[in-house]
Amino acid sequence: MSSAETDVSPPGEVPLGALARLSELWVVRALLGSALISGLLAVGVVLLELVGSSTTETVLLIFLINLLVVLGLQVFTGNSGVVSFGHVAFMGIGAYVTALMTTDPALKASQIPDAPGFILNAQLGFIPSTFVAIAVTCAIALPIGIVFARLSGAAAAIVTLSWLVIVRTVLANWDTVTHGTFTFYGIPPATTVWWALGWAIAAITIARLFRESGLGLSLRATSSDELVARAVGVNMLRARLAAWVLSAAFAAVGGVLYAHFILALAPTSFEFDLTFLLLVMVIVGGRSVSGAVIGAALIAVLNEFLRRGENSIERFGLSTMVLAGIFVATMILRSEGLLGRWELDELIARWARRARGRGGRAVEGGPSEPSAARSGPPTEAPPLA
Repeated sequence: MSSAETDVSPPGEVPLGALARLSELWVVRALLGSALISGLLAVGVVLLELVGSSTTETVLLIFLINLLVVLGLQVFTGNSGVVSFGHVAFMGIGAYVTALMTTDPALKASQIPDAPGFILNAQLGFIPSTFVAIAVTCAIALPIGIVFARLSGAAAAIVTLSWLVIVRTVLANWDTVTHGTFTFYGIPPATTVWWALGWAIAAITIARLFRESGLGLSLRATSSDELVARAVGVNMLRARLAAWVLSAAFAAVGGVLYAHFILALAPTSFEFDLTFLLLVMVIVGGRSVSGAVIGAALIAVLNEFLRRGENSIERFGLSTMVLAGIFVATMILRSEGLLGRWELDELIARWARRARGRGGRAVEGGPSEPSAARSGPPTEAPPLA
């Protein structure tokens, strides 16, 4: 059969060409979808960087750092449906690891003189320390994940919250390594908007690839019905564990960027207030990668306006109250978030199919069409898989 014959489509539908067939591959679909949302993010960041002030640059950096942790939450919570309160703990681990690996040995000797020699003498660059932080964080996340991946519902939420408390307590009391409750200072500056944007684009691409992969599909199946997913052969433990470790790596990168931006760390930086902000971003945006980016952007802009309003009227706590109200309203009115389970490219394709379907029905009902053709059912847009 010739290629012309194979490309024949019913009236009202666009012929299925090579590009359409290629888009059915999950890798290509994931890369195209991540390129769309990454492109929109990059355009927004570049425009704000070009026309904004130094304050705008600071807000952009904080947003991109938070976005990395939000994407980590999306990889696990968005795909599994299990809420995690513990990812800020991984952010703290990544931040302290890179601080210990990059700070000048003389400064470390004055702050943590009793630390092990390999910590006191270490002085790595920004990139090597980032990968060390990722490796250490993932090594810690793996055994924790083996236990956590077996839990669901309220039990899982309580365990992750306990994990956040444990890490916060260790950071505050491990005086010989973290400087305890005192501020650990002297971290060399390295974080820029372009570094943060590059890591965010990489995280978006990896998160979308994971979502469309076999593990991601298995994990999403468990979020709908664990018993049915297990009955058809889904290994829930493996899928959740993979998502947990990958999400911890994203949070660790966020911690690295935070450390090299703030240049000083304290255990109080990684507490429930930040966890709440990140969870609001995830809930508002939805369970998809695109939803995580859009939710993080919307809440970041709103939070900045509220913060400036608090400073102008000298009444603090307004931002927390408004974010809490948004959280409650979202859970009541649209619990699946703005985008729900859909990616931005999937929504665009869905709207395009509906538009083609309406166009096909209009042609079929035209006066020049034979009555036999009008008697048949209209061509509907196929459902989105």
